[in-house]
Amino acid sequence: MTKRRKQHIRSQMQVGHYLNRGDQPSDMPEYEIPPMTPQFESTQYVQASRAIGHTLRFIFEIITGALLFLKPLITFGTALFFLFLLLGYGYRLFQELILDTVCPLPLVGQYLPVCKNYSATIPDFTHFVKLQESLYDTMLSRPRAEAISALELKRVELATRDLQAMVKHSNLLSSDLLEIKLGEYVQRSRQFGRDLQSLQAQTRGVIDNLITYNTFTLRKLSEVQAKKSSRQDLRVLYETAMALVEKETKRLILAIDKAQGSLFTLEEDLYAIHEITIQERSYQESEMPDVLASLINRVTSQGISRTLVKENLKLLVSFDAERVKAAKQLMMMRDKMERFQMDLEELRSQVVAPILVPDAIPLEMHIENIGKAIDRLKSSKVVFLEDRQQIDSSQ
Repeated sequence: MTKRRKQHIRSQMQVGHYLNRGDQPSDMPEYEIPPMTPQFESTQYVQASRAIGHTLRFIFEIITGALLFLKPLITFGTALFFLFLLLGYGYRLFQELILDTVCPLPLVGQYLPVCKNYSATIPDFTHFVKLQESLYDTMLSRPRAEAISALELKRVELATRDLQAMVKHSNLLSSDLLEIKLGEYVQRSRQFGRDLQSLQAQTRGVIDNLITYNTFTLRKLSEVQAKKSSRQDLRVLYETAMALVEKETKRLILAIDKAQGSLFTLEEDLYAIHEITIQERSYQESEMPDVLASLINRVTSQGISRTLVKENLKLLVSFDAERVKAAKQLMMMRDKMERFQMDLEELRSQVVAPILVPDAIPLEMHIENIGKAIDRLKSSKVVFLEDRQQIDSSQ
């Protein structure tokens, strides 16, 4: 019997002896449990590692068995996916070639159902371009006699200020009120000049944008003709071009409305001044017939001749006539812009439900018409700029 074993038996006998005596556990001698040996710890680690390894191996075998069982299905599904992918690519690749070859035939294309939608995929770009022509013809159809330039507005402003100074130092009954109205007229005239210049600048911008949009459309149609793009993309191109042109039209309508508002306000000021002058004239003729002569003498004594007064009044009368013409022109432009918007809505409804007769307008004709429209736009832009320069230089 080993020494450690003997010590263990002796300690147990002592514990039993104390228990038989009824002593409290606190009186018992302290017994120390020997620590675990490193050999015992390594044995537990090995057993835990083996259990984890068996579990992972079991899971791996389950997954491998399932994949082996599903291998034919996975292979078949992958092959089917790539087959449909290749068929779709081949269909898109040869669709246009087959349709372009078969559908234009006079006897074959009329009876094939697939060829019915072939020609319907070409929207009416020619009609769309003609609407644009009417749009920029409206913007540029302003004769020189009806054009109001910034220089003319400045001359009217100076003449109005001369009249304002003469009224201020006159003996007229309504001189104070007339002076205030003339000052308001000068301010409104400046605002109208700014709005008119903004309208002219936006008109030039719209022409530039129309040239850009039509050039882009022409390039896309040429790509379709050269088989670099699909005919199915023409409808998207058509709707995009209509949206862009409609946006430019709305921007121009807003500029016209703003200029019209300034012009109507200017007209109200002129009407108020006209009423005041009529009342003053009636008063002078009935009550003080010699005041007008004294006014002219006062003006002459201050170094302002009668000729200058007559010229200023004549200029204001002429400007009033030009203002009426400009108001009519702006109203006509706005009316045509609104009709252009309605025509665009009609074209959009035709894109949703095409009404074109097959082969009525070939793709080559659309390309030719858009090219002509671009040339006319460029020439119209040059004429517009030349006319504006001649008007300013002549005045």
